[in-house]
Amino acid sequence: MNHNPSDMQGDGSEDITDQSSESSIVDSILDGERKTVFENKQLVDSNTIVDHNRIYGRDKQLAAEARAFRDTLDGERPPDLLLYGPSGTGKTLTVKAVAEKVKERATQNKIDFDFIAVNFKTMESHSIDRAVWKLGNQTAKKAGVSWDIPRKGVSTDAKYVRLYEIVDRHFDALVFILDEIDTLTGRASDDEPAYSRLLYSLSRVMAEQHVDTLVSTVVITNHPKFRENLDSRTDSSYNPTGIHFSDYDANELIEILNRRRDAFKDGALNDGVIELVAAYGAKNEGDARRAIDLLRDAGELANRNGETVVTERHVHAANDSVVKNRVLEIVGGMSLQKKLSLYAAAVVADVNNGSAPSPAIYTLYQEICQRTDRDVYTQETVNSHINKAGTYGVLESERTSGGFKSGVHLMFTFTEPVDAVIETLEEDDTFDEIELSTARSIARQSIRSS
Repeated sequence: MNHNPSDMQGDGSEDITDQSSESSIVDSILDGERKTVFENKQLVDSNTIVDHNRIYGRDKQLAAEARAFRDTLDGERPPDLLLYGPSGTGKTLTVKAVAEKVKERATQNKIDFDFIAVNFKTMESHSIDRAVWKLGNQTAKKAGVSWDIPRKGVSTDAKYVRLYEIVDRHFDALVFILDEIDTLTGRASDDEPAYSRLLYSLSRVMAEQHVDTLVSTVVITNHPKFRENLDSRTDSSYNPTGIHFSDYDANELIEILNRRRDAFKDGALNDGVIELVAAYGAKNEGDARRAIDLLRDAGELANRNGETVVTERHVHAANDSVVKNRVLEIVGGMSLQKKLSLYAAAVVADVNNGSAPSPAIYTLYQEICQRTDRDVYTQETVNSHINKAGTYGVLESERTSGGFKSGVHLMFTFTEPVDAVIETLEEDDTFDEIELSTARSIARQSIRSS
């Protein structure tokens, strides 16, 4: 094929122009004056360890933690603690704030005290071997030494030995903060969950490993009943002091957010913004972490728009984006059959005040599969698919009876906005074949006839 030189030059010129234009956009952002609504953005990062004076509504819990950690300053081993309660209620925040304060006092008293915090939910593997490796790696960093143990090829026992060597040589007192420990389940074939074995080892380290360091644990969980699965020997040696954390209400969330107001420049928060963010937080089961993140997201949205004041409009838009992204993350990797099952449940809930009885869901699911030429699975399988979504926090289920011909059945209640679930699922091309209005009509009929 013959090419016209001018055509080739034209193509090259277009590329150069595009590159030049792209470069100028980047340069204008990097070299231009930075406009931001934030004064200290870290204060609205929920991972930031704030001073205990900024924490509201947790005086009782702070006092209990401080009394426990106080033993360190007297050369005694602090008691093990069990912090339990819903997500976002200040469990991790309070204990890290107290630990930081104790670390300051310990340094003044020439005591080598520190804490190692690990969130097991974020680990790619929930095995005991990976948990010990993670603890060892974090402990080595705090001690300022090398963690020369590879993730694979070395036994778990060898990892324990190296971990306890570092602990014994570099600390007078050390607290392991074990966050969301109930996710450390290990293999299904194990006789006991991995967290049971880990707690046994940590609770016996001073007695059985000849470690002179004062070692204690702080376990953080949303599910205090995890203790029911402890091995009998672990349950015997592990006797923590329990500290309960309840949900925050809207007024408490307002106070919490007000204590982070100086994250923003003077005048950068419109009236009503804090109250609106708190209202959204209260709807999310009093989750302060989500509320703080939402306030930050609203500020970032204002920045992206080049605006100098955060308004309620930014809060609404940020919340819609957060909800959609959260649901997308959950349903994005689901198989088609799981999506069809969850879609049927969401549509039924949409026309039934947020609740979806399993018989009505299955009727709609069958209709959808038949109209889109998909295989129809059993009701038991469909219920199982929907329950899988429950493990990610999309919905909850309970067995109920009365008012339905099928007698005892499952009732699903969505914890995420139903419209967001439907909208996210409809991004899959499969749902182009399904008319939402038709699905809603079938759902209403199935509820009436069930």
